[in-house]
Amino acid sequence: MTKGKEEEKDTIYLVPHTHYDAIWVFTKEDYFYINMVQILKEVSELVENSDYKFLIEQTFLLEELERRYPEVFARIAKSIKEGKIEIADGEYLMADTMLPEGETLIREILLGKRYVKDKFGLDVPVMWQADSFGLNAQLPQIYRKSGYKYLAFRRGVPKRKPSEFMWESLDGTRILAHWMPLGYRAGLDLTKLAESYEKLKELAATSQILMPSGSGVTIPQPETPMVVKAWDEKKGAEMKIATPIEFFTALEKEIEAKNIKLEVRKGEMYSGRYSEVFPSCCSSRMWIKQELSEYESWLMTCERWCTITYLLNYPYPSEAINNCWRKILYLAFHDVTPGTGMDEGYKEVRHFRGFFNTEMSALCRRRHAQLIEGESEEGFESEELHIRLLQMGGYGDIMVFNSLSWEVKNWVELDLNFDKGKIVTINGLQSGEEEIDVEVLKFTRYEDDTLRYARIGFVPTVPAMGYKVYKILEREPKRYPYDPDFIMIRGHTIENRFFGVDIDPATGLIDVSLGGRGGKREKICAANELVLEEETGDLYYHRETMGGVPLKTEKGAGVKYGSFRVEDFRVAKSPLRRVINVETDYFSLRWPYRLIEKMEPLIWRHKFLECKKEIIVYRDLPRIDFITTIVDKHPRARLRVRFSTDMKSSTYACGTQFGVVSRPTDLWHYKPKGGWVEEPCGTFPSLKWFDYSDGMNGLTVIHRGTPENEVRDGDIYLTLSRSVLMLSSDGGAGPAIPVPDAQELREYVFWYSIYPHKGDWRDASSYKYAYEFNSKLDAVQLRENKKLPLKRSFLQIEPESVVLSALKKADAGDEVILRFYETKGEETDAEIRLFKEPKEVKVVNMLEQEDEGVKKELKHENKKIELTLNPFEIVSLKLAM
Repeated sequence: MTKGKEEEKDTIYLVPHTHYDAIWVFTKEDYFYINMVQILKEVSELVENSDYKFLIEQTFLLEELERRYPEVFARIAKSIKEGKIEIADGEYLMADTMLPEGETLIREILLGKRYVKDKFGLDVPVMWQADSFGLNAQLPQIYRKSGYKYLAFRRGVPKRKPSEFMWESLDGTRILAHWMPLGYRAGLDLTKLAESYEKLKELAATSQILMPSGSGVTIPQPETPMVVKAWDEKKGAEMKIATPIEFFTALEKEIEAKNIKLEVRKGEMYSGRYSEVFPSCCSSRMWIKQELSEYESWLMTCERWCTITYLLNYPYPSEAINNCWRKILYLAFHDVTPGTGMDEGYKEVRHFRGFFNTEMSALCRRRHAQLIEGESEEGFESEELHIRLLQMGGYGDIMVFNSLSWEVKNWVELDLNFDKGKIVTINGLQSGEEEIDVEVLKFTRYEDDTLRYARIGFVPTVPAMGYKVYKILEREPKRYPYDPDFIMIRGHTIENRFFGVDIDPATGLIDVSLGGRGGKREKICAANELVLEEETGDLYYHRETMGGVPLKTEKGAGVKYGSFRVEDFRVAKSPLRRVINVETDYFSLRWPYRLIEKMEPLIWRHKFLECKKEIIVYRDLPRIDFITTIVDKHPRARLRVRFSTDMKSSTYACGTQFGVVSRPTDLWHYKPKGGWVEEPCGTFPSLKWFDYSDGMNGLTVIHRGTPENEVRDGDIYLTLSRSVLMLSSDGGAGPAIPVPDAQELREYVFWYSIYPHKGDWRDASSYKYAYEFNSKLDAVQLRENKKLPLKRSFLQIEPESVVLSALKKADAGDEVILRFYETKGEETDAEIRLFKEPKEVKVVNMLEQEDEGVKKELKHENKKIELTLNPFEIVSLKLAM
């Protein structure tokens, strides 16, 4: 890289700002008061009466300012339009970028930028990532396709110099980026500007120097214009009070004028070498991560079906969906979902469950009812197609919905209620020629012995983004002599055609081997071992004093005094699955605790952990599901589940927003030379799944909202919970505030799964099984006398490596937005098949606008769209229907 900066005078862009936290160490109301009354009110006067300028980040604050203090808002709005106040970042709320879904990050931007456009008539060209705990690898693509030209950020850079570079995403999209070497407080202390300038100058790629002058909830400094004037009278470099766009415009101009070749950096910004990214916050207050994951999946599923019914001429519930998104966007805020705030700040978040259970349940019920009506003999749009489909259909009892863009075979459960005298028994389900088995999980009967209620489980195969209708069979379903699917148990070994599972009744642990009946089996892992570890850290950092020695593992390693004890062990059988039930308690003390090889323990005391495990092996599915219920009374402990393998690899794959990234293994052992701001701890976040493979065999671990993971010495760890008492123990990451609720002394239910496979994650399509585990099939009971087509697909995308991200009504206009991405990292020819022919198809950006930067060639013929995707490319289409 050629600098060429010695010949000319530096220009320092001093950017006054305040970083807004929706919640953290104060409540939401406290932050509203501080920011509106104590900060923005004074800012509005300063910019009117002096050369002062200011940066505002998030529109959530501006919306509330407009509602509560319209006069202050009017003055702020005037200064925004005049360019004296710049909105940089421009999200609804500044999201954590590692834990929420990629679609959630797009909606933060879409909602925020639309507000800025509507209220001020402006775009937001600068993304200002002041405080998110690391940046995911696809953000350059997301930002550029959301209308950003520039990025300034604070955390996660793996290389210190230069502070300006081109950041490249997984698909090759680049954005001009500036890392803040001194954070967002570089120019906060007005008496130390010269010192900050020298440090920034040494790292800058050009003569343009960005110096942020602010911090979290920091009041404006009225003396700033006088300080800058005094600087310019004495110093060699020019200083100006500025906004970020002024810096980036000058930076880009100098780069072009001098033909400076900036360094290109690829991948995520998640290194602690020069700034903190707080990886342990991925396991703080795990209930928030679980709820975010659940609500995101639920809402995106509901939104898709609302769009289908909209295309069937039913009203689209824009207001209800937008209200749900606002709640999720609040959850995704960078101090909410990481769980790094004080206890009181999460009281409102706890009420979200009631809101979603009420609002989302009602939305889903209405969409199902509309879809059933629209597909029934009374409501079908095209009479000719309807007649043809009904000829293949009939009267059904159950309708199963699949919200993914490929055909899915998966386990689903459904509650059924019957009138007296209607049904005596349920032995199977039928859809056309297909007949499948059913497991009756529980039931009640009328006095005449007919069924009143039954909860059933079954494994249907449902078309892509579509449904299938089944009729209840009271007789046994047909058996096929050459059916490859089987499940059997011999002794303590369960086998299906995918793998074998050996059970140790003494511990409740299992060994998993690839290969089924009649073939040689190859052990993949010892699975589902609880590991209880010492925790002396806080919301930001896991710490321990025992050098990696656990308090106790289920296999017996650790401190001699305590132990796990199996209280109950049993295996439930059905034609479809085997369910291993294990109840285990952890006692901190047993006697004897020495010479136990000569005498087994007789006395067990101080029970601080109760665990119930359900280990589910299916006949028809190549994964093993785990439902682990923990009643935790053990403070200051980290609880993880371990899968021990003999595989060796220096890297493993993690699902991330719109793609997959490679992470190093065994980082816990790495002790870097030189001063790291935050030494590596070995743990990383993942989105839905991660996979460890040696190229021959592999193990994919799938989860629902438990993102923290580690691979160490061939062992795979998934963190379940972490019990801490302090927000920041030493006052380094934040105030030393006690957070008793973060001790996690409560009942938790954890859902996770493993998928053992041959080859690597690409060979095994690990992402596919992760989506199927997280996006469950949904089933409803049909009213009598409803004649429906047996099955239908409304949308299918091929191949399966092209994944549907969003199907929604456009924010402006009557069109439909269809968003999808390539997830294997390969150039891919994709084909999209719709149930209706679009009148027009346009490639748009993530703001749902036509944009020269996202243009692609595509072929549109009848109900089919064909196009080629680059590796990890995200594409948004606008369909006029």
